[in-house]
Parts: sequence; structure tokens; C-alpha cells
Amino acid sequence: MAGPLPLRSAPGALGLLRWSYQIAAGVIDFVILYDQTRREWTLRGGLVAPDAFKLTRTPLEFVQPAPKGSIGQRWRVVSLTVQDNRLSATVTPL
Repeated sequence: MAGPLPLRSAPGALGLLRWSYQIAAGVIDFVILYDQTRREWTLRGGLVAPDAFKLTRTPLEFVQPAPKGSIGQRWRVVSLTVQDNRLSATVTPL
């Protein structure tokens, strides 16, 4: 089987990591991949204005941007790794 397949890619778009109604960080230039072998979704992108405390809270969710007037796709963050303001997270759709 091939490697991970990109589901959504949004160069320049700003998604949000939220803890409850509070913003934990913005996520820019993100991509969401589905790995058919491991059967899991992965979110990768750059962090904007991260709040270190809120990023450690659970449950975290990632909210994809949507066209004006509509609700974006939401993803539950299962695990999260941050290194040099780059994010890698395992997510599941809500």
C-alpha cells in the first residue's frame, strides 16, 4: 500500500486548537493525512501563538477553517507532539 493520503490541505489557512472554548494555538499551513496501514489520522502544521498550558489540557480539538457562514470540520486530538513550533498530532473526526 502507498503511504499516507492527504485528506485536507490548506496552505495559508489558519485552523485552531481549542481546549473547551479557549484557543490553545493557531495552526497554519496544516495538512491532515490518513494512513491506511495504521488506520489513523495525523495532523501536521505550524503553531501560531501557542499557549503551553492550554496545549497540555484535555480534551483538545482541532477546528478546520470553513467558508464564511459555515461550520468547519472538528477533530478530537488523541496525542500531540510539539517541536520548534511544529505540530504533529493523531486526530479523530468528530
